[in-house]
Amino acid sequence: MKVLLIATNQADRFMDRMVVRPIPIGMAYLAAGVDESVHELRVLDLMFSDDCYLETEGVVREFQPDVIGLSIRNLDNQSIFNPESNLPMVKQLVAIIRKSSSAKIILGGPAFSILPSECLNYVGADIGVRGDADANFSQLLEKIGDGENYLDLPGLVYWTNGKVEMNESCNPSYYEMLPRLDLLDMRKYSGSGFGIGVVTKLADAYYPQISMSGTTHASQWRVRDTKDIMRDIKRLQADFNIRNMFFIDTAFNKPIEVAKEICTAVVTESIDIRWNSYLHPGDFDQELANLMKDSGCSLALLSDAGGESQNLEEKLISMEKIVDLCRLESLPCAVTMDFGGPDETVHGTELKLSFLKKAAPTFTVLRLGKRVLPGTKIADEAMKSGLIDSEHDLLEPTFYVNPKLAIWLRERLVAETSIRPRWNLT
Repeated sequence: MKVLLIATNQADRFMDRMVVRPIPIGMAYLAAGVDESVHELRVLDLMFSDDCYLETEGVVREFQPDVIGLSIRNLDNQSIFNPESNLPMVKQLVAIIRKSSSAKIILGGPAFSILPSECLNYVGADIGVRGDADANFSQLLEKIGDGENYLDLPGLVYWTNGKVEMNESCNPSYYEMLPRLDLLDMRKYSGSGFGIGVVTKLADAYYPQISMSGTTHASQWRVRDTKDIMRDIKRLQADFNIRNMFFIDTAFNKPIEVAKEICTAVVTESIDIRWNSYLHPGDFDQELANLMKDSGCSLALLSDAGGESQNLEEKLISMEKIVDLCRLESLPCAVTMDFGGPDETVHGTELKLSFLKKAAPTFTVLRLGKRVLPGTKIADEAMKSGLIDSEHDLLEPTFYVNPKLAIWLRERLVAETSIRPRWNLT
């Protein structure tokens, strides 16, 4: 069969200031699982496209694929001030494809996996694969090609009798294969954003439930073997002359032993790179800060999203420790702070602002409100407050701000960020 994979993401900004074009690493792993001795593979990445609709139509007409996979990275731009959904663009792509092709259209990607049934219904595709799709997608292609029944595949989302059904189980991946980065324009990606993505660790359960709940434990991480990570880094250098990298990790410093092992391997093997990654409140010490600096870390992105089990004072103390240790190592640190959650108070807001002023990070992001995602505590609060009727409503950009503080909080944050050029409100 002819297989066309399309990366639909065109979001190229970080906090509306910095140009950051994340490489479609998930689709690159998906492509690696396609058996090219059986299938003819083509990849279309729309990140740098001047006209995504015209380009997609042209490729579909010329290639005439039998199967088309569409990867959706984000549901929306995650901005409470200027919310914009990414799904209408994908829906339009599907409509364009339908005009010139009878190919089976399959959805996947992080955004799709958040609301799979709703996405499939809205976009109008034929099938979807939720979770890590690299293993399931290759099996799906095999069954489609052989004319076999594929409806029992784990993570499959499909139509039956006019309704969308979903197989609950998924096959988690450890990303052991080399991603097909050769199918992407690495020259353009290498000069954009925080660096080329390298997967280091993922949560065992699929986003967002684990990452938003604060209940992640060491046993729930899918930690990649350090040797595989080093292999990926060396391959980026040897094949594409890439030095700037971004370690794809929801919390690089958790567990701390794993973070130290990765940094130590980079130092021991004399790998010359510059890298960035996310940190969460909690596990951190001077040894890790030193190892991060020595291994080439150029920016630590500290977020308060982790550590929901801590009270606010404990969390801020932990964050202050991380910022201070980074400063001792001359390691730049950016801080993202959320405001407006269900437990937000005037006192808590002032504590956060005081911390940010004292910490004086290299770059500061203040997030007003939380994007409501299914299966989270915020979704429960949104339903209690009448913001949404059900989680099906969350296909549209929906943000929760504590209704008791909404007006005051917005004015307070706007006033603070207006006089601080390194503070960005989103």
